[in-house]
Amino acid sequence: MQMSEHYSRGSLNAISYLSYYFVGALVSTLGIVLGPLCAAFNKDPSFIGQVFTLMNIGMFVPIMLGGILMRKWGLQKPLVIAAALTILISALLFVTPTLTMFSVAVAIIGACGGIFMTIGSYLVVRINPDEKSRSSALIFTDFFFSLAGATLSFLLAWMFKLGASWIAMYAIMGGLGVIMLILTLRSRYPSTEAPEAAHQEVSSKEPWGRPVWLLCGALFLFLLAEPIFTMWTPGYLQWRFTIKPEEAALYTTVYWVAKAIGLFLNQFTVKWMKLRTFLLICTAVGLVSIALITNSANTTLILIACGAFGFFNSGLFSGLMSYGSLQVSHSSPTLISALLTCGTVGTLLFATVSSLVNSHFGLHGAVNASTIAYALLMVTLLMAVACSKAERLHQGEAVAV
Repeated sequence: MQMSEHYSRGSLNAISYLSYYFVGALVSTLGIVLGPLCAAFNKDPSFIGQVFTLMNIGMFVPIMLGGILMRKWGLQKPLVIAAALTILISALLFVTPTLTMFSVAVAIIGACGGIFMTIGSYLVVRINPDEKSRSSALIFTDFFFSLAGATLSFLLAWMFKLGASWIAMYAIMGGLGVIMLILTLRSRYPSTEAPEAAHQEVSSKEPWGRPVWLLCGALFLFLLAEPIFTMWTPGYLQWRFTIKPEEAALYTTVYWVAKAIGLFLNQFTVKWMKLRTFLLICTAVGLVSIALITNSANTTLILIACGAFGFFNSGLFSGLMSYGSLQVSHSSPTLISALLTCGTVGTLLFATVSSLVNSHFGLHGAVNASTIAYALLMVTLLMAVACSKAERLHQGEAVAV
């Protein structure tokens, strides 16, 4: 790349990986930390679920305004501010572990996660201009989101079993903030102007079309379904099968481990399989798996389905992002930002939607909200594939990127 000497690729990749790990840590552990929070504040799960909406709002705002943020302040300054805020807020939670402070803290840490996610995603796009390498890089970066779920679900379940407080979760977030601060201060960054200018003229004249908006909808449904599943499944399994919290945590840990394995392998899979075929197979198997998890009476079958769901669910986020970017001849950072923003609306709404469902239809209804969202994802993806322009626009290229 022309400007490669002006930035540190290795450090920027590390920032992207840590950004996804940070957001994965926030989202994937909600189901594990929900019980200790309810016990500490003497509130029901629906109430705490609504508090987590503040985290999602905080995360959504910087993602929605990511382009403006990067143009005004560049890349380093927002990262440094977010990392420093994470450390400060985590420290304040130790001093004042009240419900009010917790509500403020999750909103601010959510906003910091949104900054990390926006800039981390942009960096992957910025330093991988080639479509094939970008798709593979996005999937590998997403691997760290799942790695957070795989490692922290197990770690937190073990710590809570030993009697640790819910604050342990935010001690971990503070530690991640320290690592991020060190990384961001030591790195050299590319300009945020170059990629925008390069394709601005072509991109502005090229309409995105129906497939892009359908894939935006698919990303919304995916990021609505997955966090509902991770938030409510541990509690649902404890309630339905009267098992201990650490046993219930095993099911989501299996999901995240299988997803991490799938993400590691799928960066290679997408290089030899057509992307639309990959997405359709993964969504179909995912739908069957989530239906079994939320409705089967056999715990062994549920455990196997958690593994299958994790593995086949793994490449969907990055795969949908890549397929969306292929619907135009030149994918711009604006398009990537739009796909990411629409998807993040799902993350913004999942706690509110599922908590309302839980209050009206109980835990079984709450987990089945993820099944319904996944079924709608299947329908939306089929519609997007039916009118896709990617195969025509990129004839002669490997559309399986």
